[in-house]
Amino acid sequence: MAAETNRLRYLRQLGQESLVYGLAGVVSKFIGFFLVPIYTRIFSPADYGVMGLITTTMAAVSIFVVLGLDSAAGRWYYDSDEIEDRKRTIATWGVTQVTVAVFFGLLIFLFAQRLGVLLVGQASTGIYFQYSGIWLPFSALGVVTMNWLRFQRRPWATVIFALVLSLTNILSSILFVVVLHWGLSGVYLAQLLSGVVSTILAILMLRDWINPLRFALQRLKVMLRFALPLIPGAMAFWVVSFSDRYFVEFYTNTTQVGLYQLGANLAAAVAILTNAFQQAWGPFAMSIHTHKDARQVYATSLLAYLGITCLATVGLTLLGPEIVDLIATRQYLGASTVIGFLAMGYVMIGLNYIAATGPTIVKRSGPIGIAMMIAAALNILLNIILVPRFGRTGSALATMIAQSVIPFYIFYRAQRMYPIPYRFGAALEIIGLTIGLIIFGLLWQPANPWLSAAVRVALTLLYIPALFGLRILRIDQVRGLLRLNRSEQLSTNDTTDGVEKPARL
Repeated sequence: MAAETNRLRYLRQLGQESLVYGLAGVVSKFIGFFLVPIYTRIFSPADYGVMGLITTTMAAVSIFVVLGLDSAAGRWYYDSDEIEDRKRTIATWGVTQVTVAVFFGLLIFLFAQRLGVLLVGQASTGIYFQYSGIWLPFSALGVVTMNWLRFQRRPWATVIFALVLSLTNILSSILFVVVLHWGLSGVYLAQLLSGVVSTILAILMLRDWINPLRFALQRLKVMLRFALPLIPGAMAFWVVSFSDRYFVEFYTNTTQVGLYQLGANLAAAVAILTNAFQQAWGPFAMSIHTHKDARQVYATSLLAYLGITCLATVGLTLLGPEIVDLIATRQYLGASTVIGFLAMGYVMIGLNYIAATGPTIVKRSGPIGIAMMIAAALNILLNIILVPRFGRTGSALATMIAQSVIPFYIFYRAQRMYPIPYRFGAALEIIGLTIGLIIFGLLWQPANPWLSAAVRVALTLLYIPALFGLRILRIDQVRGLLRLNRSEQLSTNDTTDGVEKPARL
């Protein structure tokens, strides 16, 4: 009983931190969605396609800028409680990332027009690549700062930092695009301004933490030894998650890429939950990995994560046509066909973090890289097969399938390294139910829009009762959380039933 109570405390703590981390995402996404009906009246689907292709390219470049050192820094940060050692880790990472970002930013700036012709088919888009090349060095320290705050388990500070950057980007986008009518250039100038602000804030906040004099070559070597095997995996992850835009553009046109991009933007509403969880999970999982109940906490977290994120996916998928019709013009109506598969892909991405817990604890990143490579090859093959026949929807399906392979493989290998008592059967039932409803929402298109909306809302509302009816989730766990809340509200002590509350680091 005491052990179960303590596990529930850990689970609630993870939920609370995920909620705080997600707050910035909720606010920024809400404001970002406010821009969608404006942008769909200013930009054509082809313009949206150009933005999608440039975003895809910069995501690939960012992999080489980071060099996997974000994961390595997190692992070495928790290896020592000494503040000087932790500063050495952050400074080494920060100096390295800025240096590499300057190098790649210069390359992009110099070859911008060639990139425009090669990747977008339009030399005129080179100016947008130039803006992105200038932005890249200014983005480096913002990444370091966000992770530094997460390592210190300071969720509210992380939220405030993220909100400042998001609001800077969004408000400047409105100014440059809507007020000054600078078109797509305004989008990238707003991004550049946000990068400058993030650099200034990072310098003010980190100060001594990123002092170049703390750079340690030996620390960089051991961190790179851990991180470099992650780069092929990260590149493969890019192929799985972003290369779909290139396939859609190759087999169709930039207009179809624009519809795909809008669907991906709407599917990113689920990413608010998954990203919040990802930010909370790493520091949380590593901070308790020496506790005796850690493995049970990890196991319980799997079903909690899937239950919440799959519910959001079902609701967004089933109501996708109505959402697109509400916020966009008629030329974007086809975007709803990709929302469900892409949203489920975000769920699978977040699932990777749970799956990788064991390999991270034992400091073995090999299985993660292998999983990414397998998924990348599968994604390319499926896009070649499905996109010519099903267009953008085929690419979204290919992406979801490839993203699903990654956590399945990592779980398989991780259980041999660091066994955790996950309820895999229940997890598969949640995933299967969700995918079934996604396919239903895609195929069932009645002529009566009111009937369609009523059935879609009803299915969404019945999702949680179905999880309990199939005994995927247990009522006793919910009751335990409620009892825990009541007992701690009545108690002024730090313990309940003699069990010490998990410490916040």
